Amino acid sequence: MSKTKMIMIVDDEAVVRDVLCSFLELKGYKTVAKSNGQSAISYAEKKKPDVVLLDIKMPGMNGIETCSRLKQVLPSSPGTGIIMITGHDSKGNLENAYSSGAIDFVKKPFDLEDVNQRIRIWYEVRNIEDELSRLTKYSEKVMRKGERS
Repeated sequence: MSKTKMIMIVDDEAVVRDVLCSFLELKGYKTVAKSNGQSAISYAEKKKPDVVLLDIKMPGMNGIETCSRLKQVLPSSPGTGIIMITGHDSKGNLENAYSSGAIDFVKKPFDLEDVNQRIRIWYEVRNIEDELSRLTKYSEKVMRKGERS
């Protein structure tokens, strides 16, 4: 059963949202664009995107706080990958991005193919984790059945 892969782009700059949405839709993804952290959290609570491309510097709730809050509302399995995007790649931003739950960090201006590659890698890793989880559950059930015999 194959479902369309959903990516949410969160950036206060309309041009960044438009470019990413257009490019990723050409690559076969379904996209949704949000201009701020609060609307991203509200959407994520209902729709559970697979990947979030999240700008760090936004007015109001910044990307670091948004990332932390997204990690609270999104399920850990199968998991949503949050990739931070910023033009301000200070060491502090990088550390804060990872500690808030981000899986990756992309610097503006970004290469669209690089962003696509990072998204594809996330899906591959997530699928491996899903497969490992399924195999572990299978093994546990087989072992329990063997104990009853």
